[in-house]
Amino acid sequence: MKKTMVYLDDDQLLLLKRTAASTKKKMAEVIREALSTHLKKNSKNLDYFSFVGIAKGPRKGKTSEHVEDIIRRVLRSSS
Repeated sequence: MKKTMVYLDDDQLLLLKRTAASTKKKMAEVIREALSTHLKKNSKNLDYFSFVGIAKGPRKGKTSEHVEDIIRRVLRSSS
């Protein structure tokens, strides 16, 4: 785990303190849970392959010809 700093406005800090007190959790734990929920919700919209075709491949490479096979292999290995 890494330490970081966030800036909160007065209302956010008050709500954070109330939530932490009512759930008997530390403020950092409430922040981590909220951040995880937010990131998981929004990661569904990420296009992991939007980079395809934006750069040159190796000379005489056939990346563009085999992009679908490459993507299939990557998707299978990440499942």
